[in-house]
Amino acid sequence: MQRRTFLRRAALLPLASALPFALLDMPRALAANPANPANSARAPRVVVLDWGIVETLLAMGFTPAGVTETDSYNESVVAPAIPAGVPDVGLRLAPSLELLQQIAPDLILINSSQESQREMLERIAPVRAFAIYTDAGSPYRRSCEVTLELGKLCGREAAAQALVDGTQRAIDTARARLLHARTQTPRPGTPSPADPLYLIRFFDGRHVGVYGARSLFQDVMDAMAVRNAWHGATDYWGIGVAGLEQLANVPDAGLLYFNPLPAGVDHQLADNRLWRALPPVAARRVAALPPFWGFGMLPSAARFAGALADALTAPAATATAGAQRS
Repeated sequence: MQRRTFLRRAALLPLASALPFALLDMPRALAANPANPANSARAPRVVVLDWGIVETLLAMGFTPAGVTETDSYNESVVAPAIPAGVPDVGLRLAPSLELLQQIAPDLILINSSQESQREMLERIAPVRAFAIYTDAGSPYRRSCEVTLELGKLCGREAAAQALVDGTQRAIDTARARLLHARTQTPRPGTPSPADPLYLIRFFDGRHVGVYGARSLFQDVMDAMAVRNAWHGATDYWGIGVAGLEQLANVPDAGLLYFNPLPAGVDHQLADNRLWRALPPVAARRVAALPPFWGFGMLPSAARFAGALADALTAPAATATAGAQRS
């Protein structure tokens, strides 16, 4: 399955949890650079085509003048939610030029994978592209850097620094929870924070996307000293595509999967002998994670750190669900 197919499916996945820390109550400060458009009589009118940038701006207390696919964003990213009244300017890969012209933004912000739209968009307003997910990897580090750039661009420098610092505190707190859990007696029936883990999203009953190198989730796992069982190839979004049989390559691994499952997959897995024979499934080292947008920035990183700690420290009765029922 190609990455583009995965992205189309992932965009429809709802998310169901909020940020673990109050990252939205950020102070506001004007950028020191007098040439910055935020230092004019009004804040810049910014349209954003990338959801990671959207969640970052909203977490800094800055509301864009327009956002793509607002309903899907609120279902998939959830927090921080796009405020009511923010115009929906169409699809991320095909925004409405008519609506953009009506909004008349000062800037249009995109990610580096949307560069093919630059020439078209620059007929309306200057375009600024930010590279978070690249072949070089390290999306967490890049998210920190881009957050500070966005703070300067939009007059939210103090809020941007507070978001960077608050995210690091969230990850540090989650790491401490796991370090404490490793000193306790292992709980049967759930993944152990001491074991390597597969982190997957189901495509269907036989194929999964596996998060690994160059993913935001991998960076957070590294920061929390959680080992990833997947060492296979990934694209620049940090995703590898695998058949279920490949999840047997590390017999002592646990397995975490993102909800919601695609339609019908829960029943397919219940009748799937290969799934039931996988070492983590047979040993009941499986737990569900809430839905997540897999290509986010710092707000997504902070929330994932909390969800990961929850999954690896929750009682067995609450840590398992969905595909575990087989």
